[in-house]
Amino acid sequence: MSGSKQTIAAEVDPDGRMELIAVGEQAGHGASVDFRRVTLRGISSQPLVRACGDRGRLLDATAGLGGDSWILAAAGFSVTAVERSPLVFRVLSDGVDRAKADSRLLAIASRIELRQANAWDVLQSSSESWATIYLDPMYPPKPGSALAPKPIRLVRDAVGDDLDSSALFLAAVAAKWDRIVVKRPHHAEPLYAEPDVVFKSKLVRYDVYVREGSSLRAFRPKANS
Repeated sequence: MSGSKQTIAAEVDPDGRMELIAVGEQAGHGASVDFRRVTLRGISSQPLVRACGDRGRLLDATAGLGGDSWILAAAGFSVTAVERSPLVFRVLSDGVDRAKADSRLLAIASRIELRQANAWDVLQSSSESWATIYLDPMYPPKPGSALAPKPIRLVRDAVGDDLDSSALFLAAVAAKWDRIVVKRPHHAEPLYAEPDVVFKSKLVRYDVYVREGSSLRAFRPKANS
């Protein structure tokens, strides 16, 4: 794993929100979590929600600043959001806590359980089962592409590129689940195997693997060995 954690901090901004910010940058110019800004209109038709299938227990193994976890919780999933970076986790926790203090957001926020952990360890050591395991690994930017939004850049600096994303996928395969969903940019190859179903949005796609899917059947025994 690569990263530059010494250049990123979690600080309180002028509005009292925890933010992820580059060391030395003026307060208020980082990335905080404010779920009041998330538009939930037409949520059930969003490709992410459709890809994740029936509402049930969902493990977001790469939570980041929680945008996808929030959408899925709003759609009715019971979300366990795992984030390995202590800095990113502090900012995410602050955002969820403030959402729980808002009566308009309490019901959604209450469907999110936060865990500061390495998702690989959670998948390897846990006897829990999930309706869906959701993976959104960091990936190097496409050469010549536009600069990523600032929150994504800050999370990348705090966490680093997911050089172990294939291992995380195999750990998910070896866990107890009904489906695995992997978020990928359109230009990227599938993370490990050809998906059974693909849901596309304008900017990304969601590769879906189902438990009985032919694409996973060939290497499930190897993942469990």
